[in-house]
Amino acid sequence: VKKRAGKVIHSAVSNHAIEKAKEIRARYGPVIDYPAMLRIINDRKSIRYPLEIQFVSDGIEPGLFGKTEPVSETPEDGYIISLHQHFEDRPDVLPALILYQSVLVNYGDLATADDAELFGSAVLDMDREDYYAQIVALTDALWDDD
Repeated sequence: VKKRAGKVIHSAVSNHAIEKAKEIRARYGPVIDYPAMLRIINDRKSIRYPLEIQFVSDGIEPGLFGKTEPVSETPEDGYIISLHQHFEDRPDVLPALILYQSVLVNYGDLATADDAELFGSAVLDMDREDYYAQIVALTDALWDDD
């Protein structure tokens, strides 16, 4: 997830991400645990395209916890979120990590780190700064272990 130029586009995407997050929370909350997250990623009203989660160690850049890639050049074919295998046995943190990456599925190249924070924190009903701190702590712990 990267930074994006253009305040008008940024505002529209961010606002949509927040509204989508509120809809997801209303449908699947109040507790968004890993089983709920698996239902969310299979709901096209929540996540725009098919999404698969996999756990790997190869291909995850240092300083990151995962990556999102399209299956093909056709978005309808879906996406794969690859999370570092360190998190495979951590269902307690998977919703936060998956939500952060899933903005790329819903918004493609228009998605920014800000959108990821807004979306994830809203779905999980967390303060944005607390959500960001959790993502940073999980990522730092991953690379401090190596």
